[in-house]
Amino acid sequence: MTEAHNPAPAWFTPRNPSRQTLGPAVGKVMTAFRNSPMPWQRDFLNVLCEIDPATGLFWYSKGILILPRQGGKTSTSRGKMTHRALTTPDGYMLYTAQDRNKARRRLERNFYKPLMGSPMKAFMGKPRWQAGSEALRWKNGAELGIDAAGQKTGHGDTLHEAHIDEAYAHRDNTIEGGIGPAMATVPGAQRLVMSAAGNLNSEYLLAQRDLGRALVESGRESRTLYWEFSSPVGADPHDPATALLGHPAITHTIALDWVMNEIMTADDPAEAYRAYYGWWPERKAAARTIPIAAWEDCYIGQDDLSWDGMPFWAVDTSPERDFTSIAMAAKSTDPEATCYLEVYERQHGTADVVRTMVDLRTRVGGNLVALDGNGAAKTLAPDLEAEGFTVVKAPGPARVDACGGLYDDILTAKVHFMSDPVLNDAAAAVVKQGVGGRAWIWARNKQLEDISALYAVTFARWLFRERHEDDYDLADSVG
Repeated sequence: MTEAHNPAPAWFTPRNPSRQTLGPAVGKVMTAFRNSPMPWQRDFLNVLCEIDPATGLFWYSKGILILPRQGGKTSTSRGKMTHRALTTPDGYMLYTAQDRNKARRRLERNFYKPLMGSPMKAFMGKPRWQAGSEALRWKNGAELGIDAAGQKTGHGDTLHEAHIDEAYAHRDNTIEGGIGPAMATVPGAQRLVMSAAGNLNSEYLLAQRDLGRALVESGRESRTLYWEFSSPVGADPHDPATALLGHPAITHTIALDWVMNEIMTADDPAEAYRAYYGWWPERKAAARTIPIAAWEDCYIGQDDLSWDGMPFWAVDTSPERDFTSIAMAAKSTDPEATCYLEVYERQHGTADVVRTMVDLRTRVGGNLVALDGNGAAKTLAPDLEAEGFTVVKAPGPARVDACGGLYDDILTAKVHFMSDPVLNDAAAAVVKQGVGGRAWIWARNKQLEDISALYAVTFARWLFRERHEDDYDLADSVG
């Protein structure tokens, strides 16, 4: 095997050659540390550092990198953080690990000492080592601090770059909850989630993995990049070819014999396979159809100005007619979003649906109502039309488009909605049902939980996309 060893990731966001990239510039910084980027690092950074031609800033706001142990995560992080510091006067960066003590050791051993032993020393200021406020400082005012929980204390409300290392150690997304608000108002900010494959307790990383794989499989362009290196599941763990197929640092910074010795002598083989082959333990439950990380990325706050214009309504009734959900879609105040969605109410049965719709039209407007043309709610159409509503019945092909369109928009955070337990439960329970070939819809009667809320927002979004540009008389849309 030669220095050209560069196995393809098992899942990856490809390079967009139409966009310029600062990847080579980060590579030059890494070379200054006397460790030129490995082929996989070069390729990864070329994608991560693509530039948005409209703004001149980074295209990707988030990167997810799952890589076998000893694969080069730390040197990648060091090069990227240093490049950010050198190019962002007064910028603030954050590095997190599974606990603060480990983050503190990494800051000194893996960042500070290599910096001071390289030509980058000329750009460094005096570090701060006081417990609780440790930071590396550059002469241009840039700082790199540490944390373990993402609460970023003592550094104002702006954060230019955050690297979440050893993400497998986190049980939930608290760490991103602390980081996200500090990056929201910083143009070109980036966060990078890095880890080896997770274990049965790695709920946060599992959610990131499911999101990333779904994005790659969808082929949809988004602001989230995903790269995952792993050996083929089911391959012979004692065959050196298995290691070579999934570990991109072999022959570059680690030897194949060393990796195979770690595998062959491990007290816990499953743990060794996780660390060096990227093999996850068998999960306790089936993967969610809608990745939870993608779903939660669509949340907006209760107090956020969320929509304007005329609402578009949808009503959906469960097949047993025990629940009916009313939802709306409207123009989002975020110009990059497809629309804003909300479940206004879920009722028992159907008796009060028409009266509720009349009341909603009086209060907030909107005269167009979508129903599943083949669903239980279609029996409400005559009564709604008698009250002056324009009912749009979605035919079978439209149902396929509606379900797939909402799914794609969720993956790329193109729809916004508030966290709603009724809608959240429906999204957690739903599964896909094939409809000939590769087409699918949300399955009814495939789970015990009611999913009428999810179908209601699905049809509301579909109606919005179909009709929101129509120039109909707004005076006819209010009671």
